[in-house]
Amino acid sequence: MCSKPIMDRILRAMGKAYHPQCFTCVVCHRCLDGIPFTVDATSQIHCIEDFHRKFAPRCSVCGNAIMPEPGQEETVRIVALDRSFHISCYKCEECGLLLSSEGEGRGCYPLDSHILCKNCSARRIQDLSSKITTDC
Repeated sequence: MCSKPIMDRILRAMGKAYHPQCFTCVVCHRCLDGIPFTVDATSQIHCIEDFHRKFAPRCSVCGNAIMPEPGQEETVRIVALDRSFHISCYKCEECGLLLSSEGEGRGCYPLDSHILCKNCSARRIQDLSSKITTDC
């Protein structure tokens, strides 16, 4: 990285030699000597946290990255209507009911690109049906 000769300890990673203090994250510049790291498609070195912040999918409700909690290695992402959601952001757009695949009526019943619970979806369909009937 610095092109200076390595006179002391050598850190080897990805087939190259580094001064331990030169082996750093391209985002936060934290030394990654002895710390888990990853590389992106262009072989740039990232600490795990910055890699997730930079490349993780974004929640369509809150806009934040969907990434593991500190100390965790995995997370859950919900995908519906080609959009990504945190579990806590996956709610009915109408009434705010937290949606899940568990529990009667708590699943997603999308209508016109809107994320809705069973009751709100049924209500919108009924409202649309009655509007069509009265317009005719």
